[in-house]
Amino acid sequence: MTINLTDNDPRISYSVGAGVTQTTFTVPFEFFDNDDLNVYVDNTLKTITTHYTVAGGDGSTGTVTISVTGASGGSTVLITRSIGLDRTTDFPSVGPFNIAALNTELDRMIAINADLKDQADRSLQLSDFETEVSTTLPDLATRKGKVLAFNSSTGVPEAGPQVSDISTIAAISADISTLADIEDGTIATDAISGLAAIKANVTTVAGISSNVTAVANDATDIGVVATDLSGGNSIGAVSSGLTNINSVAAISANITACASISSNITAVAGDATDIGNVAGSLSNINLVASNINSGVLTAVTDYGSVANTTVSTNDYGSV
Repeated sequence: MTINLTDNDPRISYSVGAGVTQTTFTVPFEFFDNDDLNVYVDNTLKTITTHYTVAGGDGSTGTVTISVTGASGGSTVLITRSIGLDRTTDFPSVGPFNIAALNTELDRMIAINADLKDQADRSLQLSDFETEVSTTLPDLATRKGKVLAFNSSTGVPEAGPQVSDISTIAAISADISTLADIEDGTIATDAISGLAAIKANVTTVAGISSNVTAVANDATDIGVVATDLSGGNSIGAVSSGLTNINSVAAISANITACASISSNITAVAGDATDIGNVAGSLSNINLVASNINSGVLTAVTDYGSVANTTVSTNDYGSV
């Protein structure tokens, strides 16, 4: 029989609605043996006799009988042809020539070529207009655990990144999408560009990281201050004491001097009672000092008179 190209597409797909049961599926292309057919239900290859039976064939179309109930969302039944690469008829070198067997053998060869074409059409291949380029894969040791990539200059197949790395990227694809949305402004504002605008500030903070750490270590004390403020002690109260603080700062030299004679200050502090008594009698002390001063002056005057008078020995004795 003659095989037309329109009848020689060795692939047919059927859809079965959810909950619907279908048992018969037409095979619209020619096949020769029951084993020539592959039957898939929802991408799972089924086994002849165990799961389905075949009718027809022997160079014609036929049917596949299999019970399929559509799953949730529906199911797909796919039937393909894959004829084995063998020759089934050996023609005698002499004697009568079996024309029917010859036609069948030729049909079978055309069907095999159609099967190979179907597989080739579904494979990775160069476009017809492209210049010739090697499509040889990298050797096993090089490509193991890698994804397939193509050279950026020649387009030749080469080993790409590790599969594990691609899996890692796939696992964080949601985070990558979020970052992309932030960058292009899809989410809120262009936050990454905004961060770039304050890059100098970020660098400054990085330069004082030790100070930031110190503040973090003083977090408890800062919390105490915050508690005091929340309890009614205001920053204004601290501010009002700045005048006194400035006054202390102005006499810092005197404070330093006092510090250098701290032992004397301690001694004076120990005699504070006596100093207090002296201070209480200060008016008497001043009076005594005045009288002493007056008496001394009188004595000196009288002595001067005596010194200026000539006396005899007898007078001296009287004196």
